[in-house]
Formats: sequence, C-alpha cells, structure tokens
Amino acid sequence: MTNQTPNFYALLIGINFYFPHRLPEGNYYKNLRGCVPDINHVETYLKDTFNLTPDQIIKLTATASDNPNQPQEPPELLPTYENIVAKFKELTAKAQPQDRVYIHYSGHGGRAKTIFESLKGSMALDEALVPCDIGQPNSRYLRDLEFAKLLEEMVAKELVVTLVLDSCHSGGATRDIETDDWSIRSGGFIDMTLRPTDSLVAPLQELAQNWQTSTENSRNITVVNGLLPEPKGYTLIAACRDQEFAYEKVFEGTERNGALTYFLLKALREYRGTELAVADLFNQISNLVHNDFDRQTPMLIGETNRTFLGGQSVSFTPGASLLRSVPVTRSTHTVPVMKVDITKNRVQLQMGEASGLKQGAEFDIFRFGTWNFEDREQRIATVKLVELGASDCWAEVTGLHNEFTTRELKPKLREGIIEIGSPAVYVGPPLEQIRKVRVLLPDPLPKIPGVDVSSLPGMLATKKEEVKNHSWIEFCPETEKDENVNYFVSVNSQGEYLILDANKEPIKNVLFPIKIDAPEAAKKLINRLIHITLYQNRLELDNEDAFSPLNGKLKVELVKSVKPEPVVLNAGGKVPVLEKGAERVYLLIHNESTRTLNITALIFDMDFRILQIYPKGANYEVVEPKQEKRVKLTLSLPENYEEGVNVIKVFATLDATNYHLWELPALDQDLDGRMAEVVTDASEEWTTEKVEFVLR
Repeated sequence: MTNQTPNFYALLIGINFYFPHRLPEGNYYKNLRGCVPDINHVETYLKDTFNLTPDQIIKLTATASDNPNQPQEPPELLPTYENIVAKFKELTAKAQPQDRVYIHYSGHGGRAKTIFESLKGSMALDEALVPCDIGQPNSRYLRDLEFAKLLEEMVAKELVVTLVLDSCHSGGATRDIETDDWSIRSGGFIDMTLRPTDSLVAPLQELAQNWQTSTENSRNITVVNGLLPEPKGYTLIAACRDQEFAYEKVFEGTERNGALTYFLLKALREYRGTELAVADLFNQISNLVHNDFDRQTPMLIGETNRTFLGGQSVSFTPGASLLRSVPVTRSTHTVPVMKVDITKNRVQLQMGEASGLKQGAEFDIFRFGTWNFEDREQRIATVKLVELGASDCWAEVTGLHNEFTTRELKPKLREGIIEIGSPAVYVGPPLEQIRKVRVLLPDPLPKIPGVDVSSLPGMLATKKEEVKNHSWIEFCPETEKDENVNYFVSVNSQGEYLILDANKEPIKNVLFPIKIDAPEAAKKLINRLIHITLYQNRLELDNEDAFSPLNGKLKVELVKSVKPEPVVLNAGGKVPVLEKGAERVYLLIHNESTRTLNITALIFDMDFRILQIYPKGANYEVVEPKQEKRVKLTLSLPENYEEGVNVIKVFATLDATNYHLWELPALDQDLDGRMAEVVTDASEEWTTEKVEFVLR
C-alpha cells in the first residue's frame, strides 16, 4: 500500500531473554531464540503492507546480550509486567471506535499459584503470559483475569481486535526438549512463588466481576487452557491446544521462528493485497503447522467472520459474488485440505468417521480463498473418499478441472495444483446413504381442484431434480418393499401433504401443513424431506464398537441444585420434564478416560434445528483426563411450540474436528447446501453420548 492506514494500531511483544535465569524455587524459563525475530518480521510486514508510522506500532522485546543478567533493550522497551500493562492501556486510549488493533505475542506461557483465591479457590492456578523479568522476586505475571480485562476494555470501546499468541499454555509441557533446529515455548512447571497480589490493570474486585460476567452462561468454559474466557468481540489465533507444545524452529537460513508466526507471515505475504477471510487463512496455516509438528494444533477462537487484519465482516454463500460494501455469506460445510500426497494422487481432508462420512463420498476442491462455490471456474478437482480416520480422511483424485484438465484416463496431481487449506465442498453421498421415499396415495383419492392427485409420484420425482441437495433422497416405486423405505409421503382429506416415518406414523413436530395446491408446494415438501433426513441421520450417529477404548468414558448429566445439593435429572436413563425459564439447569460433561478429549455439544431442537451450544466461539473445548466441564443451559421454546423433546449430543474426539458443519436451521429455512451424515462403524478415536429432556 502507498498510503498510511490511519485506523490501524499494533502491539507486538517478543521475549527471547528471561532474567534472572532462576526463579526463587529453582525453576526457570529457558531463553528462546525465535520470539524477537518473530516480532521483527511482523513489524516489517505491517510497515510494508499498511505503511504504519512509528506511533502506530508499540513494540516490546527482550534480546539476549553479552551480560547474562541484562538484555540489549533499554528498560522502557522491555516486556515487563508494568510495561505490558501500560502499553495495553496506551493503545486502548489512543485507538478510536472501529479502529483495527493487532496484538502479537511470542514468548513463554506459564502457570502460577492463583492470587484470586476468593474466586477460584486456594488450590487453583492462574494461567499467564510470562514477562521477561519474572525471575525478580517482586515481578508479576500477566494473569488470566488481567489479560481478559485488558481485552474487554478494547472490545467495550468497539475496537476491532485480532490477537495472535505464539506460545504454550500447558504447565505440563516438557521444558528441556530442544535440538539445534527447534525447541518448545513453555515453562513446564507450576510457579508457587509468593508474588504481589495487587494489579495494575484494575482492582481485584473489578477483575473478578469481569471474569464472572464473561463466563456467567458457561461456567468453566475457557479457551487457551484458562488464559481467556469465552471470547467475545475479538479474534484469536492460538499456537496450540492446551495440552500441546508451541514450537520454534529454523525454517530458513540460520534464524529460528515460531511455527505459527512463520506460516502466518508466509501466507500473508503470498496473498498480499487480498482480503483473506480469517477462517481461510487459519485453515492453511494451522494445517501447515500441524504437518510440521504433529503435537501442535493451532486454534481459531472468537469472531471468525472477519477478514484477517481488515476487520471487515464476511461470510459466504454459494452463488454470492464478492461484495465489499455489504456482508456476504458462505456455507460452513466446506472442509479444508490438510495434506496433499502427489505420489499417491490423493488429499487428506479434515473430516472423518466421527462426522458420519463413509467411503465413496465425493468432494469438489476449489482454489484457496474461493468465496463463490457456484463459480465452476474456481473448481480444481473432484476427489472420492477412500480411507477413513476418526477426524480426517484420505480422498483420491478422480478428476481435474479447468486449466488442470488432462487427457489421461486417470488424472494425476502435480505440484502446486492443490494448496493446503483449499476448501472442499461435499458433492454427494455413496449409494448406501441415500434415503428412500415412497408416495402412498389414499383410497379414494381426494378431489382437489386443479390437481391430479394420481400423478403425484411422477411429479414429485421430477421436481426433486430441481431442488438443491436432492441426491440425499430418492423417490421409489410402489413396488418397493416397505422395509426398504425410510419415509412415506401421503395426502390427507384436506389436500395436505403428510410426511410419515418408516412405521407410517406422522413425523412429530412438523407443525404447519403444506397444501398440495399451494405455490411451490412440491419443492417445499422435498426440502422438508431433505431437512428431516439431515436431522435424523446426525441424531442417530453413534460409535457402536463395544471394544473402543473410549466406550463408556464420556459421561453426560443434566444437573440442578436442590437445597443446595446437586441432583442428576437424567439418572438411570430418565427423561426429565423441564419448565421453560423456571429452572437453572447445568450440563455436566465428564471425561472418565485416560486421554485428553476435544469436546463439542450440539442441541437437537424440536423444530429440527441443530446448534452447537458448547463451546461458544471455538470448535471444541479441551477436557483433561478425569476432569469435567459444567455448562449453564438457557432453555427456550421455539416459536409456536408449547412442548417437545430436545436432545443434547456431546461428541469427544482425540484430534481436532469441527462440528459447526453439522448445524442446521429450523425446518423450512434454507439449508444453504449443507451435507448429511449417517451412522458409521466405530473408531477408537471418538465417542459420543446424549441426554434427552422434555421442555414445556
């Protein structure tokens, strides 16, 4: 860019040097080598791209010097606790509403004995960013409650905040793992040193109140291992999951860089001048990082419907052209490419058995950054699923498109055709996933002016081909055996369509009838059949392998407090009856396995809506072995419903996955091209559990 970007500010913090080297109890945060280079490269990128002036960039770094007790930088430019807090507040005061703020931290994350005992309990820990002078006896961590408050002040001022944390946040990480090429950004211990308990951010009572407000609807729901509560109003890319490592490595030449920062800058430079959606950018860099370090899985959290650094609200929809003046929407059912294996002519996709896929499913792969999936010029390849994992799959290339098309009988991938992070769009199911529908004509046929009821079977089969997602259902002839039919369609004496289940009973909770002589009645009926298919198949998905090591290790309870003991409402398989708004009910999710699990909870509503209710602002929440999460439920009835059965399904996987792909709107709303999942064979790396309740 040639002109300065006046509404853009950055706070960049990089710490290579920690002093004194030893803490009072003998632990230490080892020096790093890639954090200051990270920050210098980020600064260069921001200056080159946005032409920022020195007063728009605040930089705090600590670089090793010849003096083992003193870094190169002067005291006022060091990332001490005091300087970090002061610069946060300076930036917040300087920026105006709707200004863009970018914060990048490269350094150690740590855990320490809490100074908020009244809120957390005497045995609790504080997650923290580690200032460079933490070895001083009176130095302080930038603790979770303080960090959350600093960000809340920015959000309250309506600043557009993007945050990148290239650090570990696991107190259990091994601190001494290091080679000449790479090392880990984590202390690997819990600091029990007694430290000052006051805060320069805000009074302790105000910090506690902000933390409680941030988590009031989701007790114990946190991200980045407790460093931040449920994110609202900002976008966060974190280097790794809570129990994982953030690595730094020599990628080019002799200089080390953080893996997250390196691939982030590489992608931004490659697509310079392009307004990249943060989700697209993340899909590329997270898979590049994870492919290099299999124990590092970056996380995208918070406001993800933005362009990265641009602050523009974006979403996407099939058929929508890119409009900069107004928000656009995109279907969330795209799946990113994780790896490309040219030698075997296949790609790895971030979706697997736990999402209901089966071998034979097909995807179209589009160019990286594609927003309009109706634009066939952006289509690169078609692939067919050949190998299933729990949270990923391998798909063989069956066709190449546009300039990549070849005359070969079997198309072959070449270098550079498909990029990591490219979006894959579900095309259709294998034959065994198609749901069969048969029309049952009543006898005698009702007489409806202008409608030949006897022609309905043929007419509906023809109309089906005009409806998006029509491949999920198939109208079958009257000769089809009843046991092979999933749904029946009939007509009542009032001339209304009826949808019946396999037992020929009306599908429950379909409130509003469709008159067969109403405009677009056939298409509306077909869309209902597709929607119900999606809903039921996702509801039925289960891991039925009795020998799975995760079998029975996920426990889900509905709990309420009764004078003041907790009472489990669904004990013994009971389906409790709850009154709307009358009771405070919690969902308790227990990880009774010996493995760390990624947990996601979806609610299957009575109006055929599917919504992720836990966690908010992230794809999953990490739950350590033998730990639990408690989620406050806010119960409400859909419009026009007085009572109905809701189901909450909790999914647990060992690897990262994304269940936003499963979400559905209420019945009769646009499905926006979403895909269906069905019951599959079991895997050793995922499990699920559900609870049902009646809501009045």
